[in-house]
Amino acid sequence: MSPVRPEDYDEAVARINRKYEGSLKQGDQFEHPSRISTGSIELDCATGGGIPMGRFSRFYGGYSSTKTLTTYEVIRNAQALGFTCAYYNVEKQYDPLFVAARGVDTKALTIVEGTTIEEIGDKMETLVGVCHLHVIDSCTYAVSEDELNADLRDWRPGIAARAWGKVFRRINERFDHFQNTVILIDQVRVSFRTGAEEAPGGRILDHQSSMTVYFKKGGWLFRNEQGHLDDKAKQHKGVSGQSEPAGIEIKARVEKSRVCRPLRTATMRFDMDELSFDRTFELVKAAKHYKIVESSGSGYYYYTVPGSGKKITLRGEPALRDFIKGDLTLQDHIRDTALAAVRR
Repeated sequence: MSPVRPEDYDEAVARINRKYEGSLKQGDQFEHPSRISTGSIELDCATGGGIPMGRFSRFYGGYSSTKTLTTYEVIRNAQALGFTCAYYNVEKQYDPLFVAARGVDTKALTIVEGTTIEEIGDKMETLVGVCHLHVIDSCTYAVSEDELNADLRDWRPGIAARAWGKVFRRINERFDHFQNTVILIDQVRVSFRTGAEEAPGGRILDHQSSMTVYFKKGGWLFRNEQGHLDDKAKQHKGVSGQSEPAGIEIKARVEKSRVCRPLRTATMRFDMDELSFDRTFELVKAAKHYKIVESSGSGYYYYTVPGSGKKITLRGEPALRDFIKGDLTLQDHIRDTALAAVRR
């Protein structure tokens, strides 16, 4: 066995890089992944700044837990950054009018049809060379061709997971770890052993993702006297005489991450009348948490304008909310402060 010769290191690295096109780098030559905002200040903070570029991320949760809606916001923000996007319409739920209403440029969005895992993988192999962001909605619904070709009575456990493993191994050979980004959307199953919600699809999807976010529905929300979603507001009854909530609370948790601190959480409010998130609610929480606005404890809030020292007095949370909603510069200041705190 030959001895280790550190003095020959530079020559060995140069020889390998000539043969394998610069595949060896020092640890400090890699850049921290850039991010695409989720549109939510809380979810951006929980994920360390948003969805990481050059990585696979996984969203899983129950039905109507806003996984797909969140990816539409990611697509909108990716388009604003000049990125090309592809949406894999596996569940055949895509509605151009609804998606356009979420701010997405549907003329610039590639919709990829196909329900088999192998077909999705084949198309994605080509598209990773021309599209930055890929959203597969959903991995759970996609089926392996082997399963379709088998007899209906055959039982082949794990066949979908093996098919996804084959796809990911091929995609990794073409995946650009600076410019490509993939979001895998998954449903949930309930564990017979614990009763808890778990992500299906085998371990390959979780191993492939650098960040896994779990979405869960919380309590119903009703409108308060100011018309805002509130978990303490009086219940509203419709013409049927039954309570009809105006929104729902959504909780998200980073279950695992190689790109940010794991187990951070976000709480968002989804307005079912407007079909959008109440982002001002998140801004108000962050402004109070990071003491950008100070509370007197008697219902008054005070905001000191940076640079001028001017102090603005606001009476009650509705006034604070309206003030933040109408000041884009203040909104940017709140976001920057919150993200700087979680990135330290």
